[in-house]
Amino acid sequence: MRSERSQKRYWARSYVGWKKFLHAEPGPTHTAIAKLRLRGYVYDIITQNVDRLHHQAGDNAFELHGTTHEVICLNCSNITSRKEFQNRIKELNPEWALAVEDMEKGTGISSPGMQQRPDGDIEIDESFWQGRLQIPTCEWCDGVLKPNVVLFGDNLPKSRTEESLNMINEADALLVLGSSLMVLSAFRLAKTAHEAGKPIVIINIGATRADKLAKLKIECRTGEVLSRVINHGSLALPAP
Repeated sequence: MRSERSQKRYWARSYVGWKKFLHAEPGPTHTAIAKLRLRGYVYDIITQNVDRLHHQAGDNAFELHGTTHEVICLNCSNITSRKEFQNRIKELNPEWALAVEDMEKGTGISSPGMQQRPDGDIEIDESFWQGRLQIPTCEWCDGVLKPNVVLFGDNLPKSRTEESLNMINEADALLVLGSSLMVLSAFRLAKTAHEAGKPIVIINIGATRADKLAKLKIECRTGEVLSRVINHGSLALPAP
């Protein structure tokens, strides 16, 4: 955040990739968790993801690390929607935004320095954004804006830490789905549950930081396990 160059590089790539990001849809795990919550088996949901797919599935999950659907001012903490921010970039950079649209349509002749990579990412040459791309500042105080997420090296806001720990303290048990719990903000929740004597079940492919704390560890895709629990024969859960 100290470098204008880094800000431009980030927002250039993020602006281009945002439309594809919005096309993502909830998967079997999101759907299954929503159903379990409706049936009363799951109460609080804490997610490390920032994509709001739980919300699309019908759950108002607690976003431990924030969400890319919001933009926050580093000076006054004012929060605006990512949609509004995308529109402001487009208004400030009409020619640049038009080049992005040409690239998305496959007419790269007017999109120098932008290439679609095989893995779906967008490679943007520095010459395409350095010096020509204008990044919006906060409309309230002219401060620097960033996605409202906890980036690597950031600290989790104290209020968010306290709220997530309160959810653990009020829970009967902890179900960990598809997370290695390697970051402290997530592992702390499992450790708190364990110290309080609450059972922990983990469904994840690969080792997690809390494997030794779990009562049960299942090495499998979360969507496969939860879909079977909900949809198949004797494994189907009755309403409580």
